[in-house]
Amino acid sequence: MPVANPRVDAVVLAGTHQDKRRLINGLNKAFLPLGDSLSLLYVLEALLQSDRVDRIFVVGPTKELQNHLPADRHGYRLVAEKGRMLDNAFEAYRTADASAPPHHHASSSSDRLYLFLTSDIPLAVPEAITDFIDRSRLLEQRRGERIDFFAGVADEVALAPFYPQPSRRGIFRPYMELKHQRLRLANIYLTRPARIQNLEILQQGFAARKLTQWRSVARLIRTFLGNPAGLRGASHVAWCQAASVFEKAGLSRVSKLARNRLDRGTIEETASRMLGCRFAALVTPYGGLSLDIDEQSDYEIIRENLVPWREHQKALLPSFPEEAQASAIPPPRVKPALPPPAQPGPSRPREPLN
Repeated sequence: MPVANPRVDAVVLAGTHQDKRRLINGLNKAFLPLGDSLSLLYVLEALLQSDRVDRIFVVGPTKELQNHLPADRHGYRLVAEKGRMLDNAFEAYRTADASAPPHHHASSSSDRLYLFLTSDIPLAVPEAITDFIDRSRLLEQRRGERIDFFAGVADEVALAPFYPQPSRRGIFRPYMELKHQRLRLANIYLTRPARIQNLEILQQGFAARKLTQWRSVARLIRTFLGNPAGLRGASHVAWCQAASVFEKAGLSRVSKLARNRLDRGTIEETASRMLGCRFAALVTPYGGLSLDIDEQSDYEIIRENLVPWREHQKALLPSFPEEAQASAIPPPRVKPALPPPAQPGPSRPREPLN
């Protein structure tokens, strides 16, 4: 049973990467064609169809956005990009906060939650958006304290349906190897931006979030060491990277030793101290939120599997029985009539905003 709460404003990050080598087919990933639509439009319509979302802000290149997806026709408000991902995110947040309608002012600006997600996750569906916001609210209620930063993560159960199979190509990416879980960041966050105190830590964390290059890892560790809780944070990054390397090398026992030093609760506590706000990693059963279009092969594979993979996401039926509100939130159920998770278009938007 969902918790009755005000709807949240959403920000979609659609900035053009400054490194042209990160473009796909020379295009900003927001404008990649998939089926009969664009990557960004799938994300927009997931937000438009969720009754947990109020206003939608898209931050990116204004001319391209207006050419491809005019704001007045697609139910969002346009914000000009500023540069780095975090700069864009906060520009959109400031625009949303400054233009908040009267009913938003019932709560203080620092207490309002904002949803952030990227434009290159075409497997996002309305059910995933609603579920993430509901789980965040329930977790906050269960803990009995305000949480300022919910970071979406997906586990192996959520991502296994997208693995390669003999009959089709798929996607497998490295996990964060933790003590009791293998997790991967999803591209969705619910935050109270005004309460985040150490923004440079957050920026460097985003820049190195893939942790696939030792150079990025080293830069992240250097940034962490300038923070009061940075030594603990740097050790978490080092052990996480070591566990991943050992696991890929087939040294599972050695990897387990490293993983045993990485308890999720401890990591959340360290992240809270480093960011200067309460942080929580929220596991979403919707693995599609973690499958962004990172490179050319991702684009091709998602394009090949777009329809069945989106159908799989829509088949997940999260349930929130009353007893779950006092304990853990249960995993989603699956409609029997639809393909099971082991097997891997948008509809009409709201009325345009004035």
